Amino acid sequence: MDNNFRISNLKLSNYRNHKFFQILPKNNIILVCGKNGSGKTNILESISLFDSSSGFRNSNLSELINSNLNGPPELFGVNISAIYQKRSIDMGLGLKKKNNVFKKILSINTQKRAGNSLGEIMNIFWVLPRMAHIFDGAPEERRNFLDLMISSVDHLYKKNLSEYKKYKNERLKILKRISDTNDNKWLDVIEQKMSEVSVVICDSRRVFLNALNKCFKKIDDQIPLLYLKLSGEIDKALEEKPALFVEDLISYKLKSNRSIDFLSGRTNFSVDKTDLLVFDKYSQQEAKTFSTGEQKIIIMSILFSFFKILENSKVSKVLFLLDDIFSYLDRRFIENIITKLCELKLQTWITDVRTEPSSDFKNYKSLIDIINIDEYRFKVANNKL
Repeated sequence: MDNNFRISNLKLSNYRNHKFFQILPKNNIILVCGKNGSGKTNILESISLFDSSSGFRNSNLSELINSNLNGPPELFGVNISAIYQKRSIDMGLGLKKKNNVFKKILSINTQKRAGNSLGEIMNIFWVLPRMAHIFDGAPEERRNFLDLMISSVDHLYKKNLSEYKKYKNERLKILKRISDTNDNKWLDVIEQKMSEVSVVICDSRRVFLNALNKCFKKIDDQIPLLYLKLSGEIDKALEEKPALFVEDLISYKLKSNRSIDFLSGRTNFSVDKTDLLVFDKYSQQEAKTFSTGEQKIIIMSILFSFFKILENSKVSKVLFLLDDIFSYLDRRFIENIITKLCELKLQTWITDVRTEPSSDFKNYKSLIDIINIDEYRFKVANNKL
């Protein structure tokens, strides 16, 4: 896996609180440390924008621009030089303002690219502090976490999610325009396409979850063995009926719900209704009933199982972004994670609020780039770089 995708140069210009920032990583693990508010997460977010329309914060594009920028938005930018299978790739991200609205501009090797993502070039998986509470949150958060894992290893899955969203939005637009929702052939076509993609998405989730469940193993006495399952109506139907039957069921439901969906402005029978349920394999206790500390450890257990899937599938285009995950883990978990990441040789960007985290990583010094963002700023201010 020495030919894995890795960033060799990251340069930010007028990005949030970074007037200018540049990192030239030499190792697969990059640890960015510094005080709260120093801009550590901003660095990880800038990378996530290459594989997501609005980054892992779902930010408005105008919020990305440095507040002290007096010039045109063209002075904003994120530039990445990367190496993949011994080939060099240059990627750029800029903003263009039209009719008072900002639009993201992406390029590969100076050639502009359509769309909001370069997911075919690299897949990005992230873990953020808020994910420690996903078992107490809305089903959407758990579903998005699952989809993010699957998308990291299956680019076609990401494409199917995008297509489904496009069809869903188009259907709702048609419902708003027409008076007779029961007599429209174009609606029939859209709903058939939605049904076909829905089955593919749900089946991909089911297959991935089966693989994830098989990869759980006892790592530590504090980490429970887990069992994960899906709770959506489409998911349950696929367990009992053939795919073609489920496609017809989805089409029937969509057509029956046209009036309801028109009034509510949303799709009430959808793959977006799936929830990810997590249980202790032996006690059958659901994750949401565990303490906050235990839920954070459960996330780590899922992460280790995901590591195993990555190892088995030998993926090479995945980047990891781990934002402040060490703040709630003890040293044993930190060492387990670092060890596994070193074995996978997948480039990983990590933030840490501690300004002197070196003691936890002394056994990995030769494998980790440790960048103190506060020291970096001091050197920039004093022209010592």
